[in-house]
Amino acid sequence: MVVSGCGGESGPSQEELEEMIAPDDISGNAANDPDISELRFDPETVSCEPHANSSVAGTWRTSAPRERVATGERAEIGLRDTEETEETDELDIVARVLTPGEERVRAEATLSGGEWTTLGYPEDFPEAPESVANGTYTVVWTTGGEQNDEDNGTFISCDGFQVG
Repeated sequence: MVVSGCGGESGPSQEELEEMIAPDDISGNAANDPDISELRFDPETVSCEPHANSSVAGTWRTSAPRERVATGERAEIGLRDTEETEETDELDIVARVLTPGEERVRAEATLSGGEWTTLGYPEDFPEAPESVANGTYTVVWTTGGEQNDEDNGTFISCDGFQVG
């Protein structure tokens, strides 16, 4: 008489077990990220949701006001590559700002090595509303994209600020 302690069949293979524990969705891969039009800045967590990963070479830092900007005042936003890679030397970039009213405006700039590239909102954004509304603004930095395509360009980073 033969008795098997765990049933008569062999269990899953090592590879099957690993897939059960850690599915191969590559969640840190930019190819699986949300569309940049879905990103929203959350001032409580000081981050953008849903989370997105940059596929542009470099080590990115952003800057934006962490205190509320007074109505009518300028919000200075910035981007830099602390790694100073060849790919980011003289890189055309776009800052796309989503207003509290869901309007999208953009400004173009050139990133130069590891130097900060800064823009002022609203004055550096040609299509920005004349009156700046109170609320939360999302800033999405991308590589250069077509003027009329809000979602064109490769995602670099996301940040934001509040007015009012």
